[in-house]
Amino acid sequence: MTISLTAGGPTRTGGTKIALPQGDPSILYQGGRNARLLPCLSLLMVTYNRRLDVARCLASLFEAWPRCLLEFLALDNGSTDGTWELLASHNELRLTRWSQNRGLAPALKELAGQARGEWLLFLDSDTVVPAGGIDDLLDFARCGDEIGAVAPRMRDLSGDIQMTARDFPGPLNALFGRQTFLSRLWPSNPVTKKFLRAEAQSANQPFRCDWVAFAAALVRRDALEAVGSIDPSFFVYWVDTDFFRRLAHRGWQVWCLPAVEVIHLEHNRTRQFRSPRAIMDFHQGAFRYFYRHHGWRGVNPLLWLAGVGLFLRAILHLAINQWRPRAGEKG
Repeated sequence: MTISLTAGGPTRTGGTKIALPQGDPSILYQGGRNARLLPCLSLLMVTYNRRLDVARCLASLFEAWPRCLLEFLALDNGSTDGTWELLASHNELRLTRWSQNRGLAPALKELAGQARGEWLLFLDSDTVVPAGGIDDLLDFARCGDEIGAVAPRMRDLSGDIQMTARDFPGPLNALFGRQTFLSRLWPSNPVTKKFLRAEAQSANQPFRCDWVAFAAALVRRDALEAVGSIDPSFFVYWVDTDFFRRLAHRGWQVWCLPAVEVIHLEHNRTRQFRSPRAIMDFHQGAFRYFYRHHGWRGVNPLLWLAGVGLFLRAILHLAINQWRPRAGEKG
């Protein structure tokens, strides 16, 4: 048996109609003896001890279910708080469970390898997706073959824009980054505003950017395969920056669509206690990124100066971290 796509939707050879969910018929298919329909979208989520966040996210997703054929893949990184049991209670999900936390980047690479969709939606478990948001992202992404990725505008619970669609970082962004002390002290400085694309993110028109956070990013499969997928040598931080840098080298465009707004709880806020592992991972990821894309194979003298600076910065943050309030504490 083979399957063909017609104006009336997919049919078996001979004209027998195949029952499909209502919606967009522009799906992929595999012909041959064991013909099967393939989803146009693969939704990928990695979880780790975020049961309440996952419950909130799933509730929003079931309200925002897109028109196209969708597969939902989730990988749990060894949760012990009931997250896995919550995921397992939903038959709509294709699940993978690891016995220990191997990191976000390896988990995303694993899910991307399992995905069958033409588009892959990377989504953090602490997000809330608006109704119609996924459809809007897909509609925009299909406007041009050169579009490799598109992301929504991200806001926190207080309504503040999280500035997750940015330029690629440069040396000055070690001092003027999204959450650095100098950026908080002088938020209107030109270096930070340019890096964060502040004016564009505050407007409502779609705009091109260098990279977006994997917290919510729709990526074309062809673009993903062109750069060799996700680098699992990153644990959590900088994996998205590295991916989109490689995407840019291949000529793919990245866009932000502010008309779609996703709520992102983002538990790694400034002025709150962070695990020492997260602090070290951030600084190690930063060095790995700059070594790969600015290190000139290790002969750039500024690279090693940056390495010393990142090491000292990590030590300072670990020291300050001991005085920060932990979750649930006031301060």
